Amino acid sequence: MIDIRWRARAAAVIAALAFLPAPRTWAGEVIEVADGVYLATGFGPSNSTLIAGEDAAILVDAHHSGAAAERAASAYRQSVELPFAAVIYTHGDRSHVAGAAAFTGSYFAPNVYARSNFRLRRSVTGVEARKRRQRQKGLLLGQEQRAVAVIDPLPAEEDTGDRYLPPDSLFYGDRYRLRISGVMVELVAAPGETQDQLYVWLPERKVLIAGGNFYQAFPGDLDGIGDRAADFEQWARSLDRMRAEKAEVLIAGHLQPLFGAAAIDRALADYAAALRFVLDETLRGIDAGLDPGELAAAIRLPPNLASSPVLAQSHGTLAWAVRSVYARHMGWFDGKPGSLAPLAPRTLAWRLHELATGGVSLDEALDNALLLRDYRWAAYLADQLMLIEPLEMRHAERKAGALEGMARGLENPQARNYLLSAARELRLNGP
Repeated sequence: MIDIRWRARAAAVIAALAFLPAPRTWAGEVIEVADGVYLATGFGPSNSTLIAGEDAAILVDAHHSGAAAERAASAYRQSVELPFAAVIYTHGDRSHVAGAAAFTGSYFAPNVYARSNFRLRRSVTGVEARKRRQRQKGLLLGQEQRAVAVIDPLPAEEDTGDRYLPPDSLFYGDRYRLRISGVMVELVAAPGETQDQLYVWLPERKVLIAGGNFYQAFPGDLDGIGDRAADFEQWARSLDRMRAEKAEVLIAGHLQPLFGAAAIDRALADYAAALRFVLDETLRGIDAGLDPGELAAAIRLPPNLASSPVLAQSHGTLAWAVRSVYARHMGWFDGKPGSLAPLAPRTLAWRLHELATGGVSLDEALDNALLLRDYRWAAYLADQLMLIEPLEMRHAERKAGALEGMARGLENPQARNYLLSAARELRLNGP
């Protein structure tokens, strides 16, 4: 039976999500969220779920490390003493799969299920990726400095020993139904945060295990795990499919569960609506000629979504989501002609230093750059002046001259065409 205290506690967690303090220790605990369905949470950044069958158990996801999984397995045994007949991976992020063998007691589990496009993602790939992840997680900071994200409550010294089991039972198609130890289990393809996502639906118990497609926080895209930026419309459609199940218990890959069909429907609806809003507004801004920085600064959630407790910006942020959509649809190029042949960063830094210490205005510096045929510097200065005075025709004309000068010095025909076309548009249409 469901412990009613956890309904109230889960609701309190949701309501206060944006204000959660950074915990210093996470002992972990096992919650029976439905009859025979147990959630292990707080053992690290991700959850696992045990489903008790007639004579065996099913494990869904397996924590971020062998050490965390061993603690969770020990906690499970205090409630359920069953061997594991199957392991199910909702997706291939290492933080959800690294500890499976700690539960099965062997490196050869009977069945390990995943989608056919399952891909194991290591947390880091290469020196620079490792540095970025260390900065993101604050792993080199002291405990007094480190801000602990609501879905990443790991102490910096956490053991990350690997007990990973590769999947050996891959399914194709949209939905795979099977009965394991008397339990009806449905594995449903749900591409979203990553392409290999699935969710687990237990129709007889009205429990949905969402994997990485639903956080009780704004969607995030800063992990650098090697996937292309997510397809937000596809992700939203997967959330629609989850809503259609009419679950009474929702287990996410992180944090506490949600209870009640109405509350779950609202949470999933808000999440899908936020993804679609970001997608639509970003594409609209792209068509209006705005660059990623301008879009990230301009787009704001409508009040009904901004106030949603499942969209607190404590994991991802709205600005990052906007940039992710831009990158997916438009690639690295921000549309600014000068970005096709910019000044080298060190050169730009010296030019800015000289400008700041020389007592020369931006306007005068732009005229000087054009006289000296320093066209890249001139284009940069013109961009800054057009941000300050966007309707000033004189700035547009001088930028056009800078772009034409840049084009004459370029060998690449596509770059020349782009710069000359942009210059022509400025002369014909103005800023």
